[in-house]
Amino acid sequence: MPNNRISPEVLSTAHSAIRRDAGPQVSFVARLAARLQAGRFDRMIAVGVPAPAGTALAAHVARLTSSEEREAIALSLWQTVHDAHNGGTPLCSRIPVHRENIAAAEDVINAITVRLHSPRPVSPRGMARLRHLMSDGTGPMYRYGKGDLAGRLGAALAEL
Repeated sequence: MPNNRISPEVLSTAHSAIRRDAGPQVSFVARLAARLQAGRFDRMIAVGVPAPAGTALAAHVARLTSSEEREAIALSLWQTVHDAHNGGTPLCSRIPVHRENIAAAEDVINAITVRLHSPRPVSPRGMARLRHLMSDGTGPMYRYGKGDLAGRLGAALAEL
């Protein structure tokens, strides 16, 4: 019968590798502040404010560049394109999208979703710009919003 035991040396090496990649610990309060002030932190990161290690801003940067956040933003972008093609969802609480702007920017949106699904790392600044654009209900992504959606998405893509 083969020996299926894992040696303690392998376990300690794997544990130290995980700890090395984890970076400095961020307190619960800092992580909570990062969640509660996400919009403010997005604006700060979008203009290039540095994030010192261990701060709430650093916790927000870590979340922005996580694979979960990348997938969530890619899904939201796909949903806006879907809503633009299908007229949205009736009786939905979401702000209606600006169909013409999204149709004009569909190639850039597709390029962004491909980039978000790629294994290459993304920059926090580009992710913050995307989140800010998507959360601004008066922006060019949504009905009655003003501005150049394709240009703003292109700038975010260039930052990614």
